Amino acid sequence: MTLTQVLYALAVEEHLNFSAAARSLFVSQPALSLQIKALETELGCRLFERTTHGVAVTKRGREFCEAARPLAHAWDEFQTAVRGGAKRRVLRIGLGARVYSNGLFRKIVRFLDKHPEVEVSFVTEAGHDFFADLKEGSLDLALDRLPPPELLEKPDDFASWPLIEEPQCILMRRDDPRAQKGEIRFDELNGCALVTGLENTMEDRTLRVLCRKYGFTPKRLYRSDSMKTNMDLLRSGKGVIIGPQSFAAYFDVAAVPLAPHVTASLDFICLRKNAELPELATLRRYLQKLCAGRRGTSD
Repeated sequence: MTLTQVLYALAVEEHLNFSAAARSLFVSQPALSLQIKALETELGCRLFERTTHGVAVTKRGREFCEAARPLAHAWDEFQTAVRGGAKRRVLRIGLGARVYSNGLFRKIVRFLDKHPEVEVSFVTEAGHDFFADLKEGSLDLALDRLPPPELLEKPDDFASWPLIEEPQCILMRRDDPRAQKGEIRFDELNGCALVTGLENTMEDRTLRVLCRKYGFTPKRLYRSDSMKTNMDLLRSGKGVIIGPQSFAAYFDVAAVPLAPHVTASLDFICLRKNAELPELATLRRYLQKLCAGRRGTSD
């Protein structure tokens, strides 16, 4: 039995939902489920039962969690004591793929290294709904594309600052004959196969907005919650991707600008009510200065 498994079990008991517990711990749901299963195997009993309404705690599960709570409390007190009496602020950041394709990740880490009073958790899983997580408080900020306003419930709750603006392109294999074109019109996407995110993710919903706005209908969609899988599908010729120009060099694919010209920006996004919290405001000003005048070039 490990302390990690104990804390995971307490999170499941609190949320009564494996996915919500995993988000609160900044781990993947399969990783959390695997640790809970290993713990149950060692104990020789079930702690939780999945039901049609979520998760139910078994009698042995309630007994385990009741005994485990003092241990979790002692762990919190220990961390506070060894840090000189001050509990560090945890900054939880959602990172979209544009952070990497524009060469910002290492610079963000170097900046945060200068602020040891802040602990950082990065959430990077493709398909993650950063905006729902911002609303519920499991993320402090997101560095990603701001979706169309109609896709956000209460868009005025969010504050955003554009960092890097770049053209939206059709991404394809480098040996695709269309890679030599100067531009691709939206109507040329009629009958094409597109690669996108899982159904009803923000990426998928944003694509549907584009389809309606520019009047094109893909022949079929390949869906994945993994950027690596999406790019493997692209390179195998299964379809093309609508994405930013910076993805071309980063993922070693071709990029042809869309016509009419469409741009998308990498934005600093947080809840409006939290915009002036010191940790967020300091990082935002650093990124705004770092990205001033940039047009989406990878480094």
